[in-house]
Amino acid sequence: MHICPRCDSKEATVISKSPKKGVWEMYECPVCLFTWRSNEPESIANPEKYNRAFKVNPANIPHTDIVPAIPERKVVK
Repeated sequence: MHICPRCDSKEATVISKSPKKGVWEMYECPVCLFTWRSNEPESIANPEKYNRAFKVNPANIPHTDIVPAIPERKVVK
């Protein structure tokens, strides 16, 4: 498990690895759906250096809007 830089969840897991062994791993957070690679800059991959303006509070996730909203289906005659 890895710590998500965006929501600080400890549930992030490896979802992919580079074709060339050891170059990078890709992680995904199941809480906020953030994904990142192990070779991202510290400002993206390190939770302590991730921009506070873009942090997500997991408690607020259920109360967020779906963006973009899905428009009503148009009936074509």
